[in-house]
Amino acid sequence: MATTAQSVLMSLGMVNMWGFSPAFDMLHGGPGLKALTEAPSKAPLAASDASNEDGSIDTDPIRILLIGPGDIRHAIATIAHRKRYATRPLHIYIYEKSIETLARHFLLLQIAQDWQLPIRQRCNLFLEVFGNSRVQERTSAYIEEKAKVLIDMLHNERGLLADQFDLSHLKMRHRDELIDTFRSWFQSVRFDVDKLHDHRLRHYYEVRYDYRNNLIDWDYTMSLKKIENASVIHIKQYRVWRNSGIAFEFGDQTYTEPNRTMAAYAEARKKHHGSVLCRGLWTDIIIGPFISFGVRSDSSHPLAKQLFEIHNKGTGVEQNRHNTVEVAVFNILSYLYEMETAEIYTMKKAHDVYSGIGESELDQGGVSENQPSDATSLSTIVELEVDNEEQTEDSSQTREEKLAQSSELFKQKAKESAARERAQTIYETFDGVKIFPLTGELGDLYVKKRYARKFDHVFVSTQHTHTLQDTDEAKCFSNLLADNAAVSIESSVFLLPLKEDQRVLYVSKLLEMAQAHSLKSAFQFTNKTPTKEDLEQINASVLRFSFTRANT
Repeated sequence: MATTAQSVLMSLGMVNMWGFSPAFDMLHGGPGLKALTEAPSKAPLAASDASNEDGSIDTDPIRILLIGPGDIRHAIATIAHRKRYATRPLHIYIYEKSIETLARHFLLLQIAQDWQLPIRQRCNLFLEVFGNSRVQERTSAYIEEKAKVLIDMLHNERGLLADQFDLSHLKMRHRDELIDTFRSWFQSVRFDVDKLHDHRLRHYYEVRYDYRNNLIDWDYTMSLKKIENASVIHIKQYRVWRNSGIAFEFGDQTYTEPNRTMAAYAEARKKHHGSVLCRGLWTDIIIGPFISFGVRSDSSHPLAKQLFEIHNKGTGVEQNRHNTVEVAVFNILSYLYEMETAEIYTMKKAHDVYSGIGESELDQGGVSENQPSDATSLSTIVELEVDNEEQTEDSSQTREEKLAQSSELFKQKAKESAARERAQTIYETFDGVKIFPLTGELGDLYVKKRYARKFDHVFVSTQHTHTLQDTDEAKCFSNLLADNAAVSIESSVFLLPLKEDQRVLYVSKLLEMAQAHSLKSAFQFTNKTPTKEDLEQINASVLRFSFTRANT
């Protein structure tokens, strides 16, 4: 089994397609946002309600920077929740070193807003594309269809995302790379994901490849399961994903097509040719996509808390009643539901994550069986017209056909009406939101004047924490921060390839680097220095800091 530092880092992924910390709302408790410190109101508040202490309306946008998040978990959580509070316009800057990861952000945000799909289908589709190395045949066709839409958006600046994404910070070559990436999602493009995944596993396990299930069980029992809430990831789900790359399975669906959105280029060395770009599956093969949405819920509703219920607690046969897929479904449903209804999603029945949708969405995708008045009146009109005709066998047949046609017509109109309502609310949710995709060298971001003292909240992933090192160049990081900014840094809690003492040392070094940038930690450690018990708390997966610029 690989033990060198390089092999361990490669197992975490050279190109990340998901993060190693749970999603959270970056506006909640943000700096200078007084409305966010109060309890959210039941009715959504308009952006125009955000005002200063003197009563004047504050139209200056809140600026958030995500450095290498790997997915859109923080962005979608922030956008979905922003209407709970009186907020200003929201600008989200997302930096990814990999253009393929950035391209996935476009696709996942497009899926989240696809109002033509019922919310349950959209939720399952989102998770399937997000975390599975193989997808359904219809999902593969859907990805190609949306890829063409995204190509058209980049060429002609039109489409659903055209008003939401500001591409002015991308160079033309980066736009061309995005287009090439979208084209690589076409079904005609070959991508043997199973073979590539097997190559990654064999490289990681080496001579212990045939005993990989034992190693997977060890990682799960000795590392993952010890972390708070992580036991909701069932050992069978974890083992299936480690062996096959399939994380989210729904019903009797079969996943036969490669998920081409996971293909990426990485630098490699070829004999007698030097450095070359190699297309392959370069994402994480050890931790899994469960962490982003499947191990924590922000909902304080009692029924949501039951998703983490453990039977026989304190015994040797502890067992979670629910699993990580159900938690992920609940979280994604919550975000999508709030985006399209401006209401907080709550389960109506215990242990049923879909119960908050209602029978109409579950059974008909937007047509409620409990609202038959229009259908009844329409059918009654048809019945009266038919009754005026001569009652013969032929006319009776015509009457039945007309009744069936009227019923289908009503259902179709009701579906279209519900879809229009969803589209309108989603549009209002994204009103005032701008997303700025960024790529290239991260160091350039630190020194450019256009980003100086710009951001109210900055998130830094584990892949980029090395840029915080205490050097003369690293001082540039604080140039990004507004005078009273917040900083969230992903820690080593879920970095399973690291040993316990290595994870503790990682966080200790992280705190030293943060202190060099005048960042004050908000996390309360047990002792003055981090301990392994601290790193078993899920809240320690992201360390929060406040920043106050010294007067100069």
